Amino acid sequence: MHFYDLFNALKNDCEFYLCHNTNKIWYLNTRPLPSNAHFVAYYEPGKYDFAILDVDQQLVNKDIGKRKIYVDLNNLIQDIPKVVINHGTPVYPEFCKIGNMSYKDAEKIVINDIKELVGDNPMVVNSYESASEREWGWGTPIWHGMNPDDWYDLPKEPRIFTALSPGGCDHYYNREAMNDVSYILDDKYGYNLWWAKVNVDTGHRFDDYRNFLGSSLIYLDTSFRTPMNRARCESMLSGSCVVQVKGAHDLDRFVKEGENMILVNNEPREIAALLVDLIENHYKDCIEIGKKGKETAKKMFNYKRYREDWMRFIHSELGI
Repeated sequence: MHFYDLFNALKNDCEFYLCHNTNKIWYLNTRPLPSNAHFVAYYEPGKYDFAILDVDQQLVNKDIGKRKIYVDLNNLIQDIPKVVINHGTPVYPEFCKIGNMSYKDAEKIVINDIKELVGDNPMVVNSYESASEREWGWGTPIWHGMNPDDWYDLPKEPRIFTALSPGGCDHYYNREAMNDVSYILDDKYGYNLWWAKVNVDTGHRFDDYRNFLGSSLIYLDTSFRTPMNRARCESMLSGSCVVQVKGAHDLDRFVKEGENMILVNNEPREIAALLVDLIENHYKDCIEIGKKGKETAKKMFNYKRYREDWMRFIHSELGI
């Protein structure tokens, strides 16, 4: 969704042309294509000012299609500057299984391979932590930026919601903890964890998702190796009270614990008990935390700041 934010933030500055990927469809009902973005069937030399390519840790797997797409386009485009957006971190559990190696050893291979793939292209990452020596070790951090008016802060129902990806890269998303929390909430307390694309369908229209998110009292995020989850930003702009596992990227840069977000240890039983207590005994407190979170998001994750970051990057790194 980084591209969706980029199109909207620069809609008065740039026209974007997306090389059509027949294996990955843009679902126009769930995210309408901005007016300054257009699909094209192939790359035309001499037509564009610069190119944006994207990678994540999965490109270390030489058998997947998106690695081939990246390599082919990177080799093809030689007449204009290129920028690489790196959406992930070196955490790739499935790669560990392929090579029967530890997480630490796999991450070293992922970092080296991505560095080779990116080459001399300037690279943008989604968090400051991603650019640190603890993750990739290089890159220009640009946080998400959205138009606050695009998100609905509706009357809140006593509901716990998450839009964490439902499959793939389990360790990356800390999905085991989310699964455990969901089971404990149901088995011990009789509560549902409403999980997008798992037990609730919010995908028919963009408004379906925004209405469900905007009316959810609590948003849960268990990940801590993913860089600045976009859905968490969306939930803050929707006024939901965010409960976040400690240790996630860049929290020290925008979180005031207990004021604009609730931080919790990575212990599923503790998380589940906290969620139930918030629902049953602290509804008003959640509303206030959601309001403070929204104020923070409007300031820190605003599309105007995002535009300025990107324009500065384009001018300084590409000379355009």
